[in-house]
Amino acid sequence: MDCSGKDRHALSWAGRGAVAGHARLTSIYIATVDVLAARSAWLACALCALAGWAVLDDYGVSIDEAVQRKTAQVTLDYVLGRDDALLAYQDRRYGAVFEALPLGAERLLGLQDSRAIHLWRHGLTHLLFLAGGLAAAALACRLYGRRWLGLAALGLFLLHPRLYAHSFFNSKDLPFLSLFMVALWLAQRAFRRGTGGAFALCGIGLGLLTNVRLMGVLPFAAVLALRACDGLW
Repeated sequence: MDCSGKDRHALSWAGRGAVAGHARLTSIYIATVDVLAARSAWLACALCALAGWAVLDDYGVSIDEAVQRKTAQVTLDYVLGRDDALLAYQDRRYGAVFEALPLGAERLLGLQDSRAIHLWRHGLTHLLFLAGGLAAAALACRLYGRRWLGLAALGLFLLHPRLYAHSFFNSKDLPFLSLFMVALWLAQRAFRRGTGGAFALCGIGLGLLTNVRLMGVLPFAAVLALRACDGLW
């Protein structure tokens, strides 16, 4: 059936109104999802922390934990001026900044039982893993501008079966992964703000990352290169 010019004009305006209404509805929906996602990220980490506490004693001791703890003991005693055994220690070139945290807390709390010591270590390692998940969520949110994508990144990070299991007893790779995410978030924040304080904080994060594992020099070099290019442009 043919339509007159007036009818076609009315249909055209109706179609534009429907498209505009759909666009407004979509923007409202996305904004609502973003708000819920921002709150859900913290809630998800809180629930994961409770779940981690519930299953904390389900994980055993890895083959590296005794060596890692020994490295922290020798390093901390050297820093505190108690002895110089670190100078002849075979693993003296390995950083112990993360390992010193559970060891220091262990000494402050006076823990003697090996089971309590390792449960304490596993709990702190898992908390750092959760912090890395929040950093991954914040980074995804900043890069893509959508909080629900940050929540999706958090879910991928926390719900990976092997990563989750290793977040209790792997005190080498998982702290490195978690601090890697924190360092990336700090780097993105530094370039976004462009202030000396932000870059200083980024440098601290990269320094801690490199102390955990030497491969932390790679993002450090990348940040230096990008900063140099940013200055040239």
